[in-house]
This record gives sequence, structure tokens and C-alpha cells, in this order.
Amino acid sequence: MSKKRRIGIKIDMTPMVDVAFLLLIFFMTTTSFKPPEQVSVALPGSKSEIHVPETKTIILTVNKNGETYISDEDLSQTNLVEKVDLVNAINTWRAKNPAAVVVLKGDKEGEYGDMADVMNALAESNTLRFNLMTDLKEVSAKDAKKGARKKSGGKH
Repeated sequence: MSKKRRIGIKIDMTPMVDVAFLLLIFFMTTTSFKPPEQVSVALPGSKSEIHVPETKTIILTVNKNGETYISDEDLSQTNLVEKVDLVNAINTWRAKNPAAVVVLKGDKEGEYGDMADVMNALAESNTLRFNLMTDLKEVSAKDAKKGARKKSGGKH
């Protein structure tokens, strides 16, 4: 009997690696990153992990000096708004995009009265639902145990 030897198949991976690197370079060069904020604020901390949408938002920013800015989600249009014009500005921006979610960002070193003025303007413009933006705090082990005890409904 004659034995036939199988010839192994060798696949050259070089073209596939080249294509993968070309795709990587393409995506790296065409990706647009979020521009830096024109008005930066130090947000207060919170343990809540509710995420705000990244599109269709109207952002109201109150810095520590009490100045109020209004912008859209890509921060391409950031306008300083005087307190007397705040209700009109909110109504104008809501008319442009009625389905937009309003996000309120306030500096943690700012005055409470400045934030209260903005919330009153939101109420006057009939914008009763809005999100307060905060930074996520780390939950300590002690706080996590307290939360677990509260959820379980009893003392241990």
C-alpha cells in the first residue's frame, strides 16, 4: 500500500494584520472627541449612578461666581445669560428642541441662592423635570455595609 502524505496548509496572516492596522488608524484619525468645556465647574459629589443622555440635552451651568451659561450637548454654543433673561433663554432653547433633557450643573463652591434662582427660572418656564449633574463619589466599605443593612431590613 502506498501512503499519501497530507500537505499542510499555511495561511499568510500578513494581509489581515495590515487591514486591521489600517482600520485602527482610520478610526483613530476620524474620531471626534468631546471639546473641552468653555465653562468648567467643580461638581458636588453624589453616590447616584443615573446617567444623563449624551444627545438632545440643554445644559445650564452656574459657576462659583454666580454666572449662568446655557449650551447644547456638544458645547458648540455656550452663551452667558443674565438672570433677568434666564426664563426667556430657557424658553427659546426649549422651543428649538422640545424633547431635550435639561441638565443643571452647579459649582460646589457657588452660592445656594444662585442655584435657587436658576431653579426658580426653570419653574417659571414650566420646565419641571431636570437633572442635577454630580461627580460620582467612591462608596466606602462602611457605607456599603450600612446600605446592605438597610436593604435587608434588620440589624445584624
